Amino acid sequence: MSNIQAVITQESAKISCNFEQVRDAIESKLAQYDGMVFTEESKASAKKEVAGLRAEKKTFQDNLRTEKKRYMEPWDAFEAQAKELISMYDKPIIKINDQIQAFEEKRIAEKRALISQWYGELIPEELREFLPLNRIYNQKWENVTMTKKKVCDELYQLYESIKGAVETIRGMGSEAVEKALEMYKRDLNLPNAITYINNYERQKQEILIREQERQRREEAECIRREEREKILAEQRAQAEKEAALRQAEEERTAAVEKARAEAAQEVIDSLIPDAVNEESDTYQYRIILSSDAKEKLEMYMDSVGIEWELI
Repeated sequence: MSNIQAVITQESAKISCNFEQVRDAIESKLAQYDGMVFTEESKASAKKEVAGLRAEKKTFQDNLRTEKKRYMEPWDAFEAQAKELISMYDKPIIKINDQIQAFEEKRIAEKRALISQWYGELIPEELREFLPLNRIYNQKWENVTMTKKKVCDELYQLYESIKGAVETIRGMGSEAVEKALEMYKRDLNLPNAITYINNYERQKQEILIREQERQRREEAECIRREEREKILAEQRAQAEKEAALRQAEEERTAAVEKARAEAAQEVIDSLIPDAVNEESDTYQYRIILSSDAKEKLEMYMDSVGIEWELI
């Protein structure tokens, strides 16, 4: 391939302007505005002056742009031709680069397949749920400089780290282990999983203490209730016993009174004559009675027709 180098030559170009003459003219014109003061009455004149100055400024700027464009015309024509030549390199560059890119993509695809194979060889099945390849994949493993040993070393380090973390979580022996493992699968953050288990166990202990306290209160209340019921039962039993004793006493008293009444009735009946025409005699008794018994005896003797006289 011939190496052709573009040779660019320039001819001296000179641009001139009567800068000094124009500067003097501008300074002379602008000097008349030094110390000039406009009033409300001369506001229209002030606007006219400003418009005139802006028009002169614009004319100067337009003249500069026109001359610059005219000056740049040779360069613009030259640059267009140069760019056309430069663009001729793009076609082979793109063609060759596409092939290089295809080679690189093929190499990367093959490297990815190898990485997947190495992953399967190094990571046990039971840990792949914690360590999926798409999650730990490092783009740098695709580089040419990353040999199988380097990639496998990094995979093994990750495996050891995850294995240790999972063993640590399971070794805590908590009911919250499964939930903590699910959390660890999501973020691979061992401190978070440990904190979750510790919080769970603390809350569980607090709940257990509250439950034990509740049971103690219930047991104490049950004991107090049983004691109250026992006292009430004893009081009822005592009341029933006393009532039974009173009833027995009343029944005994009633029986005694009845027996006395029946005995007295027998005595009285024996005093009643058997027949109306039976001969009557006079009898004298000395009986010791209370006032109440005396009154009852007299009432009875009157009721059965016994003639009596208090001596």
